[in-house]
Amino acid sequence: MKTIGIALLSAVALSAAQPAWAQESRRIDFRGNPASESATAVAVTGLEALRGARSVVIPQFTVEFVERSSGLSAKQVRRQDSIEVNYKVVALGDAERQSITNQLYSRWVAGLKAQGLQVFGPRDAMAKASWAKLAKNSRPAPELIARGETLSRIYSVEGSPFLMPAGAAAAPAGGATGTALGAADTGAAVASKVGGRALGRVGGMFGMARSLGKMGSSLGNFGGTWNYAAAEPALATEMNAAVMTVRLVVDVRETDMASRGLGLFRTAGSYKGKPKPKLVIDESTQVTVTPPVANRKGARATLGVPADLVFQEDIFAGKLVADNSTGQNVANVANRALFVGAAIAGGSGAVNQRYNFNLTPETAAYSAAVTRNLSAIEDIFLARLATAW
Repeated sequence: MKTIGIALLSAVALSAAQPAWAQESRRIDFRGNPASESATAVAVTGLEALRGARSVVIPQFTVEFVERSSGLSAKQVRRQDSIEVNYKVVALGDAERQSITNQLYSRWVAGLKAQGLQVFGPRDAMAKASWAKLAKNSRPAPELIARGETLSRIYSVEGSPFLMPAGAAAAPAGGATGTALGAADTGAAVASKVGGRALGRVGGMFGMARSLGKMGSSLGNFGGTWNYAAAEPALATEMNAAVMTVRLVVDVRETDMASRGLGLFRTAGSYKGKPKPKLVIDESTQVTVTPPVANRKGARATLGVPADLVFQEDIFAGKLVADNSTGQNVANVANRALFVGAAIAGGSGAVNQRYNFNLTPETAAYSAAVTRNLSAIEDIFLARLATAW
């Protein structure tokens, strides 16, 4: 018994020594002050190509609102044998989010006009031959899309369809991601999913297959993105205007993640080291501008977010509710048993836990936080663009 106890404690200690998720990407506490943050909150390239432009056409202005997230950025390492936490954001409906999108578009257009530019919108772009041929690849908004493990709903303006952003794909049927177990999972399904993760190298091969599948999806989407970029110079020439694409993305980030070893003792209702998620402006937020001048063909100015911009507002405090299904709780218990068994046998193992939480912020607080922070990043982008024309 003493040997078993030592083996178990050693396994837990080794697991606890490794963080649940490697924090590889930077985060910036975002105050939203253009005067102080314009140099650090955004990265800018190629603005010199825009010199002399007097008109802008915006064929795509979209806002993505997170609906489900693992709390990890695209640059963070995800281990398939560690603890996974998924957050579902229960906040605004379609009408409210569309209203926010329209407001952000209106203030963006007003900001460009204040810089002396003539501005054309999505409807103007859709009427042109160079853009109409992309219609077969467009999709009606709003729609649920996936960026890795994150699901977000994308909204457009002026009734225009959207072209799938780089790094995104249509969400799977039912909005499911990863290997999460649903409430309707049978005992056989649980055993199959747990067993698949307990097969060591074979389980890793399944994980690799999933990754290759995602890569294939991304490559297919890359083709659409390439066609989109290739059409911009033609539209710029046809309208004698710079072609501007605006994508604003809101996501959830975990700001205080606990260690893997503690997962051995967690349950759906008791998460030691409470997660502390916050809303962020995701690093996929970007503005791109293709100039109208023929001799600058191929030039493209970009303004992007090099690191997640963390909202000051803590709208999820006290709004975190555990939402694991019965099937997932069974899987967590089974995986803990597998971990203990491996430790007793003197082998290596992993905790393999998954926890689901609902985030239910007050509607007014969520709306105000999103509007303030996205308006702030708009102002910062506009401040940088003002130096370009």
